[in-house]
Amino acid sequence: MEDGSVFVSRVPKTMPEISEADLPPLVREDKPAQRKELTNELIQSLIALRNEDPAQWTVSKLAKKFDIPKQLVLALAPCPQWRRDDIQKAKDSEWENLG
Repeated sequence: MEDGSVFVSRVPKTMPEISEADLPPLVREDKPAQRKELTNELIQSLIALRNEDPAQWTVSKLAKKFDIPKQLVLALAPCPQWRRDDIQKAKDSEWENLG
């Protein structure tokens, strides 16, 4: 440096090589999800159950029954509009009775 001082860096210039043996053991095994193939017939039955009685056939129950993620149930068979309207009416009446 201009004033004669020396800059000292404690950071190594290159990263040390790390092998798998240097790492700690894995906490769990990485297993791909084993899911059955969804056919058009299964998708149609999922949609039919959801539209038939959405209060009984919730997203969680359908996901367990067909062994698929909840997001896929929501994408394939969203809640019917009449059910959403019923839920909204119930919430509105509950809100009006609060005061």
